[in-house]
Amino acid sequence: MPFRCAFTFLVVYTLRRGVYVVVRVKICGITRMEDLQAVAESGADAVGFVFEPSSPRYVGGCDDLLLLLEGTPPFLTRVAVFGELYDVGEAIWSRVDAVQFVQGAEPVHLPLHLRRIRAIRLRSEEDMARARQLSAEADALLVDAYHPHKMGGTGEQADWRLARLIREEAKVPLILAGGLNAENVQEAIRQVMPYAVDVSSGVESAPGRKDHQKIKEFVANVRQFTVDS
Repeated sequence: MPFRCAFTFLVVYTLRRGVYVVVRVKICGITRMEDLQAVAESGADAVGFVFEPSSPRYVGGCDDLLLLLEGTPPFLTRVAVFGELYDVGEAIWSRVDAVQFVQGAEPVHLPLHLRRIRAIRLRSEEDMARARQLSAEADALLVDAYHPHKMGGTGEQADWRLARLIREEAKVPLILAGGLNAENVQEAIRQVMPYAVDVSSGVESAPGRKDHQKIKEFVANVRQFTVDS
């Protein structure tokens, strides 16, 4: 029988071989239709489109952007990902379901239908105070590795110990990002117990070009995780 852990926002099932934990998956940095299709076929829960101009996965200048957004199948959540939040216009806002950003440039009037995901780049325990503050104004928190010059997508591993401390205090779901791949994602889940995991470079053959086999393996390893595995 399934039951929900209120403090982790996780759904877990008790099985003979252990406790099966339902962890959601977001594949970030999609720039091509064939990669979007691979994400949909993998069974992932969400897909991220990067609007940070400094990122090699930037889609703002993509001629097929609206086709990508409109071509996302039902039940696959579309997340617009920013470093510093800025207004991308109604044509984009109306075609995404959530917005993720590190910094907010006010005033940015976001449509009411958008879920807000606030990203925190972890450096030290001082970031926990920031997490508590953002938890009050966000629908979810995303924790990532800190980089002095990049907003995300670095492939560097976040501090899992700090991530777990934040998760234990947060009043909203926690999404774990930063250096994840098919080989380490089960250990990351075991240590942090996040609501969801977020991967970009860990399933790529090159920045902005996804490796479809890596996507399949990443999602499969998340789905196969049990507490006793």
